[in-house]
Amino acid sequence: MNVAVIGAGAWGTAFSMQLAGKGHTITLWAYEPELCRAMEETRENGIYLPGFSLPAAISFTEDLNRAARSADTIVIATPSFALRPTLVKIAEGLKSKKVLVLTKGLETHTLLTVSQVAQEVLERPLSLAVLSGPSFAQEVANRVFTSVVVASVDKGLSRYFQEMSHDERFRVYTSQDVVGVELGGALKNVMAIGAGIIEGLKLGHNTLAAYVTRALAEMKRLGASMGARETTFMGLSGMGDLILTCTGPLSRNRMFGMELAKGKDPRKVIESQKAVVEGFYTIDAAYRFSKRLSIEMPITEELYRVVYEGKDIRASFEDICRRAIREEDG
Repeated sequence: MNVAVIGAGAWGTAFSMQLAGKGHTITLWAYEPELCRAMEETRENGIYLPGFSLPAAISFTEDLNRAARSADTIVIATPSFALRPTLVKIAEGLKSKKVLVLTKGLETHTLLTVSQVAQEVLERPLSLAVLSGPSFAQEVANRVFTSVVVASVDKGLSRYFQEMSHDERFRVYTSQDVVGVELGGALKNVMAIGAGIIEGLKLGHNTLAAYVTRALAEMKRLGASMGARETTFMGLSGMGDLILTCTGPLSRNRMFGMELAKGKDPRKVIESQKAVVEGFYTIDAAYRFSKRLSIEMPITEELYRVVYEGKDIRASFEDICRRAIREEDG
């Protein structure tokens, strides 16, 4: 089938390679015209996914509307902050098309999930699914065994995207818990920043294990308040995503936390990055979300204080350690 992938970051490029390997024809849209030209000339995404030769089945364009018109199946792989403006530009072109969203995060000013943003922009019932799970783009491109989950309220649509992308090295499960899968994929980026801080401060494996466990409890609490299933957070888009981003050396969010542990200014670190650190933006949204819903999320709150208010990292850690304990499953 013909598939348009909107967003030529590391994940959009790696997913394009996966689809090309399945025999599909891909049109990959790049925001940066110079990146589009470079990929055409070198058959490599030297900015976001260097070192991999892009299959002949992938063509490139800087024309967003052309990309949207080129296929009946659309994959959205933009950063979360670019999701709405990108969808607005191609809303007419998405009528009657099947849409899979790879974007992970919450919209900062509205606190909407990515599927909610899409529904609002397109102003109609949407044939849409979301994908999440522990999947570093570099490892997917390198054909390392990976498992992910596709979620949609439409079982048939989930199976459609499963069949489109699944093979022996890229295992795709399905779910109907769209909110749970979205929150798992978004909040793990927040929690990975804290894991990077723990690594940077050399606080030890005991601390990291306790942290990841409590981070999952926070994710489950927010999910429950939004109607997500608790079991979803024990799967690929919850625990799986959390383990990968909190421990894997390829995690941009974890590396961001390690830079913060060195005393660096958060915004300067972000400005120095080519690739997007989604957790930086999601911290703000998740913190305000927790306050709106009166959900206790102490890790998220402390990360917000550190990243957005300049709180001392060690003071933040000590405040977490002194918090009153509650039942372990709370």
